[in-house]
Amino acid sequence: MTHRQLVREIARRLPRLKRRDIAEVLAVQHELWLVVLTRPDVSIALGDLGKLVVEVQMMQAGGVVGRRRMKRLYLRFRPTLKLKQAILGMGKGDAE
Repeated sequence: MTHRQLVREIARRLPRLKRRDIAEVLAVQHELWLVVLTRPDVSIALGDLGKLVVEVQMMQAGGVVGRRRMKRLYLRFRPTLKLKQAILGMGKGDAE
């Protein structure tokens, strides 16, 4: 789903809001997420969907010339059981 599609769908479900206002709220949300995700050991809970986490790992990289330290970024999404079940097409009682 693109940003434009998201704005359009929210406007359809909440007709009292203007698309411009919806787009502005989403822009602020994205700015806040950018700030939060740059902090160490922080995650963003996405309601019934899951958690978005950024992990930074320091690693040694080297070769013939020399060794240097590098940062490796891991962007992880940890889905909730509800989302996993929805993706797999299971009912609540069908989980393993």
